[in-house]
Amino acid sequence: MRHITLLEHTAPGSTRPQAIHPTHPLTDAGRIEFDRLMAGLLPCRTSDPELWFAEQSAQVEAAKALCHTCPLIDRCLAGALERAEPWGVWGGQVFVNGAVVARKRGRGRPSKAEVLMRQAAEGVARQVADSPVAA
Repeated sequence: MRHITLLEHTAPGSTRPQAIHPTHPLTDAGRIEFDRLMAGLLPCRTSDPELWFAEQSAQVEAAKALCHTCPLIDRCLAGALERAEPWGVWGGQVFVNGAVVARKRGRGRPSKAEVLMRQAAEGVARQVADSPVAA
């Protein structure tokens, strides 16, 4: 298994370090050192892990904000999509039932505004589907 190594410089126009794959696998000592160094850079390793699987919207948004400071955000999201993660915050996105959602709704009944917006969107979708398409 190959590990990602962080370069100490950033690409032009970017504020994040570039991630590359080394050409050879790390030794056990190298893997331990890599994990130690990465632990200090990754917000999911330095913050409460429960934050990434929180039920409350404010905590979920806090986890997403922390993800945007991570140098591995793109790889994390790609891995989560590949694994079809069932829930949590991965790569700055919220997963619910294996799908990325715009925001996680808290427990309980949805507000009337949410129900009305969903009904309106469904009505528009029905009208578009029922309307003849101009050739």
